[in-house]
Amino acid sequence: MLVTLGAATGCTSFGGEQPSPEEHNPVAPPAAVAAATLSVPPTFDGTKGWRNEETNRAYTVAPRTGFLLDVFAGSDRFPAPEPSASTAPAPTTTADGKPNGTVVIARGADKGTVVWSSAPLKRLQIGRAPLFRVVNTAVGEVAVLVRFGVVPGDGLVRSRRLTVVDTFPVSSSGNAVAPTQHLERETPGDFGAVEISIGDGGVLFQGNRVADASEGVIEADPATLWNPTTGASSTVPAGNRRRSTVCDEADGDGCTVRDVPVSTVAGGVLTAEIPARPQGRFGLVGGWSSSEIGPEGRTRATLLGTLPGAMVIAWAGEAGKPTLYAAHDPGSGALLFSGPCPAPGGGEVDPQGLRSSFAASPNGRYVVAGSLVLDLSARTLACLAGDHDRRGVALGAVGDDGIAFGSLLADGQAPRAEDEAEPAREPAVVDLATRRIDPLPARTAVPDLLTASGAGLFTLSVQREEDTTSSAAIAMYPAAKASPASAPPAK
Repeated sequence: MLVTLGAATGCTSFGGEQPSPEEHNPVAPPAAVAAATLSVPPTFDGTKGWRNEETNRAYTVAPRTGFLLDVFAGSDRFPAPEPSASTAPAPTTTADGKPNGTVVIARGADKGTVVWSSAPLKRLQIGRAPLFRVVNTAVGEVAVLVRFGVVPGDGLVRSRRLTVVDTFPVSSSGNAVAPTQHLERETPGDFGAVEISIGDGGVLFQGNRVADASEGVIEADPATLWNPTTGASSTVPAGNRRRSTVCDEADGDGCTVRDVPVSTVAGGVLTAEIPARPQGRFGLVGGWSSSEIGPEGRTRATLLGTLPGAMVIAWAGEAGKPTLYAAHDPGSGALLFSGPCPAPGGGEVDPQGLRSSFAASPNGRYVVAGSLVLDLSARTLACLAGDHDRRGVALGAVGDDGIAFGSLLADGQAPRAEDEAEPAREPAVVDLATRRIDPLPARTAVPDLLTASGAGLFTLSVQREEDTTSSAAIAMYPAAKASPASAPPAK
């Protein structure tokens, strides 16, 4: 089964049995992908794919550096009480030289060989699937791993419920790489209730919230922003109560909101209206507001996604005017360029659906979301939704060379893999420079994301929630040295 993950950069397959030491920290060379397993586009070398099992593991991709990073997502063994400050620390390796605990493993995307591995992480009885992301910082790509779990007590020492964060420069090398920053936060409540956002602006621990808009009661504790490169923390309070900008004058109950910190960008912390509302106001703490930066005076907007140098926003029109899609500077909010992109056959596209398909090339030049294409360098916007004569395409991955992959649109929308009533996906490759769309042969797999070297990540199987013993696996293929986009796919 092939399941497209879109532009996700951090994924977890959580559950299953306690693995063997080799499965816990697999550092052996990866297995090759069998020739009959996957048919890939000709832009990839179909003879050199490699496979990585991700069952009960969390993984992420560093697209610029070209590494796949993953880590065991289950609980550690506790053969003895956790060492206290008065005892010697546990050895980093076992008697046979294997890591003594869970480690992060980084592999090169082209061949799958291990480039570096971390020192053993803090032992935890995991209470929630980890969060694993790669963020862009002033010192390059940094891997941020957030784990949730319990350090058991030993009868004298009480157990501790912790949220633990470790960060690693993606460009590290060698074995037993120590985290550059390490954070432990006491977490007395339910791990599932902890709201954390990881972005280029840092790790944001959102404050607890109680909202009852009908009564005008909205309480929000301050958020905490943690810098993954320096370890510094700062407090970010919520805004005052106000009336929502998307409420009309005649609207009564349910219009009281607060601006609450929800995520980060390179320029700082983003806020959004709580309770959340479609096209509600958002903004940068201490900076711009979406009620002030819209083209043509527009104020109702949906943030589709952000990059280090840009953010893409869908601005709703009024009185029959079409939605405008715009690129803005995330620091100042300044409008860079904008344009329309109607749905196939006319009408408007649901911007919430575009959020889930938002993807960018590793260098940040190209952005795709559904049929929407932005070239941030040339400051151009294209709409590949098709017309009466030609079918459009919904895109899901794009490379630095402007070659993107997706599915042809059928009957006004892209086929959904989870809906058996929909027709099979019709894969396609697109040259964004010329906007040429070329269909690929049936059953050709398209990548979920691409690295700067042109390697592609493909999902082979996804662990099912109802069966934690089911397998999860990915494959990566390096770029072909030279292949025309119209050639038959490699086998």
